[in-house]
Amino acid sequence: DPRLHQLFGRYATYCGSSPFDAPATLMLVAHVEQAGVWRVRGGMHEIAASMQRMSERHGAVFRFGSGVREIVAERGRARGVRLDDGDVLEADAVVFNGDVSALGTGLLGADVVDAAPAVPAHKRSLSAVTWNIVGLARGFPLVRHNVFFGADCADEFAAVFDRGTTPADPTVYVCAQDRGDGESDDPAATAGERLFCLVNAPASGDSSPMTPPEVARCSERMRQVLARAGLSIEATPANVVTTTPTDFARLFPATGGALYGQASHGWAASFSRPGARSKVPGLYLAGGSVHPGPGVPMAALSGRLAAASVQADRSAAMRRTRSASTSTSRAAATPGGTSMP
Repeated sequence: DPRLHQLFGRYATYCGSSPFDAPATLMLVAHVEQAGVWRVRGGMHEIAASMQRMSERHGAVFRFGSGVREIVAERGRARGVRLDDGDVLEADAVVFNGDVSALGTGLLGADVVDAAPAVPAHKRSLSAVTWNIVGLARGFPLVRHNVFFGADCADEFAAVFDRGTTPADPTVYVCAQDRGDGESDDPAATAGERLFCLVNAPASGDSSPMTPPEVARCSERMRQVLARAGLSIEATPANVVTTTPTDFARLFPATGGALYGQASHGWAASFSRPGARSKVPGLYLAGGSVHPGPGVPMAALSGRLAAASVQADRSAAMRRTRSASTSTSRAAATPGGTSMP
């Protein structure tokens, strides 16, 4: 049934890719989901907030809202970061969790431009147009996660990856954030609820920004797909925040708005992602654009891999230092002595 093809092909978009070009191993996601899909009490942001609290208990200091002008290197090794205000924070190790393309395009300075290659525009993953809405959802029994499929799966991905446009008949993801996974969990429909709607878009926010008429057409197409399934969303313009690939490109420099780093197209794509150790000693990489891949669980794993790499390299350096300071003298014969009668 082509509808089953479309349903299971959707898993490729979990890493920002086309099901027509992604490796079949991504279908393992469907198997994993059978064990249950978990959400975090307090929302996904609570993961970051919990890590901050734990880190501060162990002496970490966070400086939010401080832009980094460049990563500083001395004699080929990362030694700290220079902030926008000119302050330099010295460090034995630097962990960079922005998109690796920011390094390869020189946005973090000439010292680390060779640390990791930039992702070519034609290899970028999906971007998106999103709508954050507080409104009334009527006509369809929403649960927390909902997908409303467009009529032509092949044309949807051809539009994004081949033609560089938003789909004429997009698939729409709707997250009803105040609901659970059953119809009995519906929120009160009086004051409205929080809704997040998304359609796929090309990662060309740095080269072909969407014009206001294009955004309006995309919004209308999104609502037409929902209406075809019987869902309508009522909200005032003041309660709708629209984000385009250009906005994502501004949030994540050098990406063009790509939300998943490099697209996982071809069997070898996963092996071309940079690892935790960059080509510049002392500079380590984490985030959704490096191994093992995009998404909160994978990005969290990349952070663990980066931390383990820092610890392993520091331990190896300490062993070399101790070995150099406690090395024994070379054995040699001693001339002279006392003769016995």
